[in-house]
Amino acid sequence: MLDKIKNNKITRRILIFFLNFISIINQIIPKKENNILFYSTREYLEDNTEAFYSWLKNNGYDRKYNFYVCIPRQKCKLPYFDYTPIGAVEGVFRYLTSKYVFFSFGDFRIRPSKKQVVVNQWHGTGTKRGGKQINDEGYQKENLDNFTYFLASSESVAPTMAEQFGCPMSKILIQGSARNDYLFSNKDTLYLIGIEKNKYSKIILWMPTFRDSKDNRFHNGYVSEKTQLPLLCEVSDIEKLNDFLKEKKVLIIIKAHPMSKLQNMEYSNVKAINNNDLIPKGIKLYEFVKDFDALITDYSSIFPDFLLLDRPIGFTMDDYEEYERTRGFFFENFKEYMPGHHMYSYDDLTSFICDLVDERDPYEDKRQEVLPVFWKYADGHNCERLAQSIGIFL
Repeated sequence: MLDKIKNNKITRRILIFFLNFISIINQIIPKKENNILFYSTREYLEDNTEAFYSWLKNNGYDRKYNFYVCIPRQKCKLPYFDYTPIGAVEGVFRYLTSKYVFFSFGDFRIRPSKKQVVVNQWHGTGTKRGGKQINDEGYQKENLDNFTYFLASSESVAPTMAEQFGCPMSKILIQGSARNDYLFSNKDTLYLIGIEKNKYSKIILWMPTFRDSKDNRFHNGYVSEKTQLPLLCEVSDIEKLNDFLKEKKVLIIIKAHPMSKLQNMEYSNVKAINNNDLIPKGIKLYEFVKDFDALITDYSSIFPDFLLLDRPIGFTMDDYEEYERTRGFFFENFKEYMPGHHMYSYDDLTSFICDLVDERDPYEDKRQEVLPVFWKYADGHNCERLAQSIGIFL
């Protein structure tokens, strides 16, 4: 219902008019130096905002600062979260009175006060075109840079992110993603979801981006309606792959994108899961990601993150031209920035798996070449760096 309201042209204009009025008020109301608001358009506090919230909490910053978590979609406290969410109305009030505001999804429409620090952490290092680069009437006409700072991961990425949000380069902070600090965790997440690692020669994570979003706003590239997966167009293809994986003693876990229509599936060596399989067990996505021997993906922003682990990546490319036409990529000749096996067919997929099992890694040097294009920092101290750079101290 909320998505229908936001995407309706008339109600959207009314909402933006109201938020413009709130923006004027925001310039007047005093800010409390020790108030921090964390905001999410999703059902939970997720991604970079969740990672930064958790780091602050785990390091005792809540003893000095007041934390407020606004999640309009989440109506009550859930047992596996340590916060009680507030709704949209209280969230606006806390925005107006907080010195610090953090978000990673959507585009805030309240202009920050000069006395505030509003940080758009975003939810992915650039792979796909977005914001003002795509043909969306709302994005083209509306102001998307309602933040003090936008976090970009490198000098190479920064100009394109500024273009997407229509903001000056002075608002761009070169930082690592808070969520990537989880890649340095020691937690054994596979054990927590019942996976016995010693049963397999290799365990592969497959994270496809969505082609047709649940809210029907995006239709990019091509994917089989029967499987919602690239390369595997029929259910029989999944069954065939499962037999191959059994022979090689390899397990593939498919993690569905939150906006994808992909459903859970359960074969002996191919399993599809979603956030609901991880979050109730206290598993953060990037704690989970770091436990795999290799990644299969496509144009998802997961692959720049996975570069930090320096492990093999296979890219499904069967709809590359179509995806380039409908959504577009971050850089020209984007294939040059995808350091791994480029897979256009089922046979390419099995070839990648065979290389992995046989310990062949032909793209190791290419990964090291591409890494600094996407990342200035690769040290696991992104949360600490963010807090210091905007003046949050104990």
